[in-house]
Order: sequence, then structure tokens, then C-alpha cells
Amino acid sequence: MRAVPKKRTPATRHAVRRPQVSLRDQIRDTARDLFAREGYESVSMRRIGAEVGCSPMAIYRHYENKEELLLSICEETFSKMIQILDETRVTTPGPRLHVLRRCVRTILDFHLSHPNHYKVTYMTIMPPGPVAERKVAIGQRVMDRLRAGVRECAEAKGIKIDVEMTAQIIRVAIHGLASSLITTGNCYPWKDPERMKDEMIATVTRRLE
Repeated sequence: MRAVPKKRTPATRHAVRRPQVSLRDQIRDTARDLFAREGYESVSMRRIGAEVGCSPMAIYRHYENKEELLLSICEETFSKMIQILDETRVTTPGPRLHVLRRCVRTILDFHLSHPNHYKVTYMTIMPPGPVAERKVAIGQRVMDRLRAGVRECAEAKGIKIDVEMTAQIIRVAIHGLASSLITTGNCYPWKDPERMKDEMIATVTRRLE
């Protein structure tokens, strides 16, 4: 006799289709979208609470102030970047230069596929102070991986270069192209964005060949 499948109740179906999202994450995700769309300075904690459906006091139980909320968004962005960078470094075969170029392309594509993360993390001015210093410290973990990639390429080829300068040039190139495509991608007639990515990466890493 065939077993009769257990019938799901409406509550069970609801639980399967809609995973729980913490209030802290809801606040962060809502704030990110509002900051990207309307500007960090223009959005109040009260406005964020209204969008989420909670009181400002509920937000303050998770984030001490708006700067801490902004920092949390930046932390999430950097954490995602580090995760995909580490995965790319491990799974990409071939010479170290190929791995480095693949990592740079991965980060560039991440920025372009997460424009709100990019706008809030990299295009929002954070007032000088302890919170801004914490953001820089967290971002250095991404730069550490870029420096390591440059150093590995130079050592593999026996090339003496300024690792820090080369890594910073690559970083500037990534942000220059990412910000251009994010802010003007829908209105400027870019000839071939995919080719531009490859050409830019090849150009800034050519001395490592």
C-alpha cells in the first residue's frame, strides 16, 4: 500500500515559502534602499521606522544611532565581498595573474549587481570620527586580499613592484568604472560595458604579466 503524503497545513506552507527575517535585518535592508534612493542625510530614523512598520524606539534597540546603522550596511557589503573573493581565490584555477584578474572582475560584477550596497557604502560621506575609522578598518580586509593577490603575482613572475601603489591603482580603476556604470548606465551610450571591464582589468594588471 502506498503511503499517503502528509498534508501540509496553511501554516506549514507559509513557513516554507517565507523564511523569517529578523527585525534588525529588515531595518538595515530598508535603510539601505532609502539611503541609496533619497540620500543618507535626507532619511530620518522615524522615516525608516515608518517604512519597516515599527517605532523609532524599536530601531534604537538594534542600532544606537543612524551612523551605526550606516556602518552596519557597510559591514554587510564588505562581508559579502570578502566571501565571494575568498570563494573565487579558492575555485579559480591557473596562474596567479589569472586568479587576480578573476577576483577583480568578481568584485566589479558584485558592485554592479548590488548598486544600492555600492551607493551607500562607497558614495555616502561619513563624518570623521570613531565610526568612520571602524568603516575604514573593515574595508581594509578587502584591500588586504587585493594586496595579497598583487604580491603573489609579482613573486610568481619575479617582478619587483610597489605592491601598495599597484593595489590602490587597481582599486581606483574598479571604483571608477563601477560608479560610472551605476550612476550613468541607463542614460549614457556606453559602447560595450563587458569589453570595457575586461580591457580595464587587463590594463591595470599588465605590468604583472
